[in-house]
Amino acid sequence: TGGDYWYTDLFYLDYLYDDTGGDYWYNNTGWTDRKPYCERFGITCDDFDNIIEIRLRNNNLTGVRAFNSLHLLELKILDLAENKLSGVVPPEATLLLRSLVHIDISDNEFIGHADMSFSSATLYANFSHNKFTSVSFKSFNAAYETMQVVDLSNNAIDQDASDVLRNLPSKIERLNLNNNFISGAFPSPFPSFENMRHFTMANNYINGPLPDFSRSTPRVRTLDLSNQTQIDSGGLTGTISADFSNLDDLLVLNLASNSLTSIPSDLGGLDKLNVFDISSNALNQLIPSELVNLADTLDILDLSANNLKRKIPSQFANFIERNTSVHLGEN
Repeated sequence: TGGDYWYTDLFYLDYLYDDTGGDYWYNNTGWTDRKPYCERFGITCDDFDNIIEIRLRNNNLTGVRAFNSLHLLELKILDLAENKLSGVVPPEATLLLRSLVHIDISDNEFIGHADMSFSSATLYANFSHNKFTSVSFKSFNAAYETMQVVDLSNNAIDQDASDVLRNLPSKIERLNLNNNFISGAFPSPFPSFENMRHFTMANNYINGPLPDFSRSTPRVRTLDLSNQTQIDSGGLTGTISADFSNLDDLLVLNLASNSLTSIPSDLGGLDKLNVFDISSNALNQLIPSELVNLADTLDILDLSANNLKRKIPSQFANFIERNTSVHLGEN
């Protein structure tokens, strides 16, 4: 109850203020005069005066000890995004937040290892736009069965793809790993994530064959694995499996800037697809005429910068009638 926790919560909030340069926050209403903690800027309490939300986004928080002050048992939402916090995030800190549903610490300067260990209540974790160099998930962690959204994009994660993807939460729906330094091949076989809707790993250094996502992520809507051919990485190689046509919910397929050699005509059956970008690959074939079947839904078709045969299927006139943006240059 609030009577049990109020003194402890007050103690931790005062530490949070001192440890993150509270005197220099953009808004510290109620903090400077030590008002009752439920009346302070950024704090929301329940009917029992338990702190359930801390929202201090873009408020000039600084320092390396923010998580030393957050042992709040009833906290459900923690938003410290867009500040200047730094240092490491102790893994035990997030585990102690037993009621935490949503955590956003994006756009800070956290470093080191991102340990994705949370309580079973946690559904959403945004650690993007920091300086984390590694990440791990654990199958025995309580959040393994509950976590739905993880964003680790725009960090400095420098690990093998198989290590990064090991022990991902089994019910994950959205995973963003764009703009890191993840290298190596995808695990084979690729783990099964029945609930995955959005899987993005653009701008990394992945190489090797493209997994058959129709078996591992059958309900995926956005699949972006573009721009893997950076520095010495050859990017994704081989062909796109004909079974990709079984991805009935797919809206965006972006495989640009890899080393893929062919696309199957079966992709013409992806009747919900809005964006298909396979530019800057190594395609060496005739353009499948079956792609015109996508004219009713496709907004962007980019086949540019490949080695496609010059003949353009006459049916492609349908794309013009539908105002589809079609790119065929540099072939």
